Amino acid sequence: MTAPDIHATALIGAPSYEAALPLHWTPLAEAIGGLRREQYNDDNLRVLAAVAVLDESRSSLVPDEAAALDAEIGRLNQKLNLVIDLLGFLIAQQAAAPPAGRVRLSWQGAVFVGPQAAGEAGLLSLQLHRSVPQPFIWPARISHVDGEERHARFAPFGDALQTALERHVFLRHRRAIAGHRRGGS
Repeated sequence: MTAPDIHATALIGAPSYEAALPLHWTPLAEAIGGLRREQYNDDNLRVLAAVAVLDESRSSLVPDEAAALDAEIGRLNQKLNLVIDLLGFLIAQQAAAPPAGRVRLSWQGAVFVGPQAAGEAGLLSLQLHRSVPQPFIWPARISHVDGEERHARFAPFGDALQTALERHVFLRHRRAIAGHRRGGS
């Protein structure tokens, strides 16, 4: 048995994180370009911006012995987060989202379990946050098959989208490492 070609995999030494994410693969007969690709680009930038805002609001803490106004803003922020979570939950109940599965995501692509064949092109759709019902959708190609795992490499991004996805992945990667260190201590 030969070792997998590292250049064929979706995660070539780039930061990545693993999560249970709803994932859907739609096979493509031809490449996506033009206006449709621009629309996916714009939509994905909005998805990543919404996820970033929700992640930042979750991690911000009211400073100790904060002024009364800061404490009240913190309480309002927590209440707004609860409303956003409940709204996301209600929308998710109404939508026919695919079941969550184990996904390892980097800015270069994703590794997931599926029936796709090597070389198959498709649209990879991932719901990155439970409170953001709109998925991240981008063209990808299955570059490597390892048992049940499929390594999908994303088609090239525009600079802004690549930067936003790199930031999202890096922050989740760093959070996973910090959680692992706290759990191991």
